[in-house]
Amino acid sequence: MPTSISPLQLGEAILDHAQHGKYPESEDVISADLAPSAIPEASKRFDTARNQIKVVTGRISSSSKSSAPDIDGWISQAKQLRHDIETARTASQGILLRAKQDERLRHGVQDATNKLQLLQGGVTFNESLAATLAHVQEIHHRISGISGCLAQDDLSTVIAHLLRVNVELDLIQSGRNIKAVALLRSENEYLREGIVQQLTQRWHGCVTINLHRISLSSDTQLLSTLASAFDQLGLLEQLVADLAAGLNNAIIAPRLQMATDKHENLLTVEGDSLTILASSSPFDIRRVFDDLATFIRFLQAHLPSPIAAPLSKLLAPELVQSLVFQRLCFVVPEDLGALQDFTNTREQVHQFAETLSSLEWPGQDRLRAWINSIPQVWLQKRQKACLHETRKLLKRGFGDIKTVERVETRNISQQDHLFTGNTRNQDWEAEWSGEEESSPVQKRIERGNFASVEEEEDVSAWGLDDEGDDETKSNRAAADNEEDDAWGWGDDHDTEDLPESPRRALATLSEPKVNGHTNPRRLRSERQVTLKETYHITSLPIMILELLHNILSDTDTLSKPSAAGSIVASAIPGLSTLPSLLLAMYKASASRFYAMSTNGNMFLYNDCLWLSDQLQNIGVESGQHESRSRLGNEIAALEGYGKRSYGKEMESQRTIIKDLLDGAQGFSNCTEPPFAQECDVAINSIVDRLSDIHAQWKDVLSHSALLQSVGSLLSTVVDKIIIDVEDMSDISEPESQRLTAYCKQVTTLETLFLPLEAATRGQETVPLTAVYAPGWFKFQYLSEILDSSLVDIKYLWTDGGLNLEYDAEEVVELIEALFADSEHRRRAIGEIRRASRT
Repeated sequence: MPTSISPLQLGEAILDHAQHGKYPESEDVISADLAPSAIPEASKRFDTARNQIKVVTGRISSSSKSSAPDIDGWISQAKQLRHDIETARTASQGILLRAKQDERLRHGVQDATNKLQLLQGGVTFNESLAATLAHVQEIHHRISGISGCLAQDDLSTVIAHLLRVNVELDLIQSGRNIKAVALLRSENEYLREGIVQQLTQRWHGCVTINLHRISLSSDTQLLSTLASAFDQLGLLEQLVADLAAGLNNAIIAPRLQMATDKHENLLTVEGDSLTILASSSPFDIRRVFDDLATFIRFLQAHLPSPIAAPLSKLLAPELVQSLVFQRLCFVVPEDLGALQDFTNTREQVHQFAETLSSLEWPGQDRLRAWINSIPQVWLQKRQKACLHETRKLLKRGFGDIKTVERVETRNISQQDHLFTGNTRNQDWEAEWSGEEESSPVQKRIERGNFASVEEEEDVSAWGLDDEGDDETKSNRAAADNEEDDAWGWGDDHDTEDLPESPRRALATLSEPKVNGHTNPRRLRSERQVTLKETYHITSLPIMILELLHNILSDTDTLSKPSAAGSIVASAIPGLSTLPSLLLAMYKASASRFYAMSTNGNMFLYNDCLWLSDQLQNIGVESGQHESRSRLGNEIAALEGYGKRSYGKEMESQRTIIKDLLDGAQGFSNCTEPPFAQECDVAINSIVDRLSDIHAQWKDVLSHSALLQSVGSLLSTVVDKIIIDVEDMSDISEPESQRLTAYCKQVTTLETLFLPLEAATRGQETVPLTAVYAPGWFKFQYLSEILDSSLVDIKYLWTDGGLNLEYDAEEVVELIEALFADSEHRRRAIGEIRRASRT
């Protein structure tokens, strides 16, 4: 139901809409019905509003009447302003009209000015054209005169007119745009070419250059005229350059070039001609200088000064350069003994330099500089010859394989009970070619009779318990380092595999020890024992040594006071570096050439070893200690190079062996196919590989080096097997039996380590495997452990020397892998651990 709206509200709403066009904001008012009762109230509202409007209108009318005079003034002023604006507009239109008239006048003046300038330009052009045409006519007359003079063979007048024409043509500023001038230029160039051609023909008639022959006209006046003509034409420089090139090709080069048959060409003079003729005469440097002097005098006698002077500046440097490099450098002898005769050649070079100076030819300074550089030239020839010979030797290959001997002397205690006695001295000499009496232990080393040694001495005296005694290991390492220094080994990062010297193998057993320590009661009395062994080298180091010996001999000769006046005495420092250069060349190239042989690295090691030994003895044998001191660093570098070659070969073989052993996959499941077959193949391959290596290196290395090299590889094998077996957490009885069989199969390699006497005579003896394969005893004990009972293992630990190679925990781990958990196993493990602590 609509809300009731009062008439007053409706009246206000209607009035607002009428006055302001507003609508009521209230929805109630909008939707309310206009009741009749509300109309009177609305009318009243309208009346009130109408009265208010009338009041306001009246007030406005009264106000307008009071301000009427002011409004009339404003209207009057507005009319005056309008009149002024119209006047200004009329004035501005007049100004614009006058401005347009001025612009038309200005254009007329500019047009007249342009016409005047055009007329003046035409007049100037006509005057210039007339002058140019007159000039062109004059030049044309001159060109016609040139043609006439050319027909009369008047070269001087022709060239003078030609040069004048060139100048006059260049003076014509606008000649580029005048066709007549272009024609004149073309005609002038044509005349110039004709003149040059005629001059060239006359020049070739006076100067003829053929193969190995030149002819010069005796008419020097004509040559002077031609030279002047070429000079005026700007062609003299090119003419002299061509003449120099022709003389160099026809005379200088053939005369200074050495014939293939070691003969030389000779220079002959026949009137106004020079000819190069082949000769069967041997080379003579004096004839070279005489011919060159004759050649220079011939040129000076036949050529005018304007040609001879610039020709000498071009030809002399080429002549001297060819003389130095094609003749003088080759006549310097390489042999030191022939330098005495070369003194005459040096004097002849000096005389030729004086000849050049007297003939006013350059080049004498270059010759004097070469005389001063003779020591450097001689040294360079020695260097080239030395390096060339080294390359030739390497390219030839190994040549014959030589057997050489290495000798070493060692002081040994005479009162030491291990070295008393002199029985079986011949057996020791058969092993080491000893020149002194041998002792029982030396005989045992030769025979490998370790059983006898163990009966007489504690096993620690042989240094076999080093792995269980840290202090003993330290002592033995110190002794090894001392031996390395004595043999020059141990100073390179690749020397861990280097073979020991015979002295090292002897030293391992010769020093009496007690429980791994040096016996403090060593006796003082000593005697010398000379040890010898043979190995094989190629012929390369012998020939290299011969080259080095020649160089060192020449160095020593030049170092003597009697050689102080030698012309190459100043080359001593450079000559002293030749051995280093030669050895550097050998080391840089040897690897590639030695690699062509199966045993190349081992031959390279032997060659470097033998060569370094020989170089060490050169200074002592010749009494020149300077030579030895200069070679000290090179000897060390050569030894290091050989050691790296040896180490590279050992590392290569060790890598192959490790790859073969990796095929066994740690011997896990070694009784289960297909792993069993893989293990069998790995062990068989290892045995065959080491046997093949022994067979290959047997004819290269010395016997001791061979045993140590193969022993090092065998040590790699047994160490790998020991580690793999120790890593097995559970070893069944079949696996134990299979592993034992593998160990016995590897043990067959002991036949490779027989002493030299046994190997050559077929005698039965104990092999030296333990001496050259450090882990061999430990490997043997591993084989025993795999095939023993708990009782046997305890006995080996307490009384069998097992504790010398294994620590207690290693043995315990093997027992736990081999035997099931039981009271006996626990008791055995406990006893072993207690025994290790005591």
